[in-house]
Amino acid sequence: MCKNDRYTPEMAEFLKHPDIAFNIPNDLLLKNGNSATLVGFKINNNELVIKRYNMKTIAHGLRRALKKTRASHSWHYSHLLQKIGIHTPYPVAMKEKRFGPFRNKAYFIFEFIQGPTALDYFHDQKINFDTKLIVAEKIIELFNKLKFSKLSHGDMKATNIIINDNKPYLIDLDSMVEHKNQYFFKKAWEKDIKRFMKNWDDLPDIQQCFRKVK
Repeated sequence: MCKNDRYTPEMAEFLKHPDIAFNIPNDLLLKNGNSATLVGFKINNNELVIKRYNMKTIAHGLRRALKKTRASHSWHYSHLLQKIGIHTPYPVAMKEKRFGPFRNKAYFIFEFIQGPTALDYFHDQKINFDTKLIVAEKIIELFNKLKFSKLSHGDMKATNIIINDNKPYLIDLDSMVEHKNQYFFKKAWEKDIKRFMKNWDDLPDIQQCFRKVK
């Protein structure tokens, strides 16, 4: 799948062989984990991030073979977040490698967002505290929109929010869930908030700002 406005001949050629993006030294990768590898890559002078979802073991691959891929999951929730007014990197393309109904490697391609993580942003002593309060309010608004839509993130670390032009962008949507059941949403929501608040144990002023989130 690819956005119409990004489906150029160069993009079409890249999607045939997306692993070419990863033929670089390991120290240039954005992330080199067991379950996912991320690398920056340019297509048509657009700065993109290519996220490849890996199968850690044969058993892991077999367990996920008939499930929806995390790339497809991220593609879906990127569009949903945009629809409800939450900033997230613009989804450009998604590819799954399949053998019949069995899924193998998958790729999620999105625009690169320049900026510090929320963790680095609020720890940066060069940034005016009043400006930090404005950004904190925008993050609280982000949480309110998630709650209204009964969406849990699943890994709400401050490093999964990027601050760009004083706006928060939510990233790493692999574990996001849209809940139908209020009980399960409440449990997942409380877990998200607890994980997020843990980031500010050493910043009591910032932690106090975020206590509005319930």
